[in-house]
Amino acid sequence: MSLKVSLLLDDQLAPAEVKAALDETAADPRLRDRYTLYGLIGDALRGNSTPDDGFSARIFERMRREGTAVDQGFDPLAQARDEG
Repeated sequence: MSLKVSLLLDDQLAPAEVKAALDETAADPRLRDRYTLYGLIGDALRGNSTPDDGFSARIFERMRREGTAVDQGFDPLAQARDEG
């Protein structure tokens, strides 16, 4: 189902699949966590500014622990700080 969450966020599910994916996500705490996490990751990768209390750093650390290749020097909030 994590794949469906990803496809849902990327607007890649067929219209008939969207409601079922939303219902499954709403009913399952782990899928809600994935939905939130994937959404935040997408925002960070697109360079969208988000308020941060270290949460982004914790997300990227979790990604590294799960085996996702993330450059140690990557800072998703650098652009927001530079503009602010």
